[in-house]
Amino acid sequence: MSHRLQSLIVGLLACATMSATPFDDVVGEVMSNNLTGRIEEARARAGVEEILGENTLEAPEAEFSHVWGKDENKWSFSISQSFDWPGVYAARREAARTAQTAAQYLMESTLLDLRQEVRTLLVDIIHNAQLIEMQRGLVDRMDKMETYYKKAAEAGSETRLDYNKTVIERIAAHRELHSLQAQRESLIASLRALNGGKDVAGMVERLGDSYPIMPAPDTMVSAEIIKERDPQYAAALASVEAARSMVKVEKRSRIPGFSIGYEHENEGGESFNGFSFGITLPVWGRGHQVKAATLEADAAVMDAEMALARRLAEMNGDLKQLQSLRATIDEYEPVINNKVNFQLLQKALDAGQINLLTYLQESNYFIAAHRDYIDTVYEYNLALTRLSRYQ
Repeated sequence: MSHRLQSLIVGLLACATMSATPFDDVVGEVMSNNLTGRIEEARARAGVEEILGENTLEAPEAEFSHVWGKDENKWSFSISQSFDWPGVYAARREAARTAQTAAQYLMESTLLDLRQEVRTLLVDIIHNAQLIEMQRGLVDRMDKMETYYKKAAEAGSETRLDYNKTVIERIAAHRELHSLQAQRESLIASLRALNGGKDVAGMVERLGDSYPIMPAPDTMVSAEIIKERDPQYAAALASVEAARSMVKVEKRSRIPGFSIGYEHENEGGESFNGFSFGITLPVWGRGHQVKAATLEADAAVMDAEMALARRLAEMNGDLKQLQSLRATIDEYEPVINNKVNFQLLQKALDAGQINLLTYLQESNYFIAAHRDYIDTVYEYNLALTRLSRYQ
């Protein structure tokens, strides 16, 4: 593994260690168990080796001939080595170097993408845990209501119709809980896959059901920050240099190559020794290659600018969404976190001020609002995680 890639991995893990939060601790552990970095390293090295493989001399060419005449025989032996124009080799070395730089930045970007994927998945797991906790509270209330109305219906103090309503509500509550639990198993399976197939039960337990505290940015993201910190943009710029280097390779490949050889010939008992010199004329066959390499360089320039514009738009869009979500959360919290709502409904039901159907309808109203609040907090933390990409 290259020194630059090792430094990035160590840096990512060090950030997790220094933060000392369960969330970042789990992120660091998954990053260390994931094989993506090593896979991308191998692919990048394969690409560079392919360029370097083209920069070696062709195999020497040996030739032997033996011919017979009426009175005497003749034989000859020769060996020669072909060369490209010397500047071609230097251009290929430069192309390999720039390609390696571009690949290195791409690997760094891949690792940042992996960390972002892990953090997003952990936010999903926390969101699911909060929904399960809310749903379990609802299931507990509906279980108790069904038990009460069953006994009351048998005693004649409540109607059988009201009891059936509690049964239906209890079934719906349990069905939603089972659905959330199935989603949790799917999320944990995804985490296990990112963790190299290793068990994640301890990670999930340490993670808990609370989002990590991450500072929210209060200013718009600038293009200069992305240029400085985003390896994907750096990779795009490096790809421009790599493409330009390939243009040099193709242009210099149009310059004639040559071959030098040694020859030995024996005829009529007399030996002859000497050398041979040849020239390769590729000038008529490289025009399209030069044009293609030039177009690749132009495309790489546009890719770099598009990558910058895309990342800038995404991050500033997330920042605006973050501010909007924060305002919604602040409006929700005083009402949602007030546990008196269900207590008041229960008292109204017990006092006969509302019937069971009204109680269930009003309860579902507050339950839906609580679910909306949990989902809003979840969306807020997703946006915050995306904005913390470089932290």
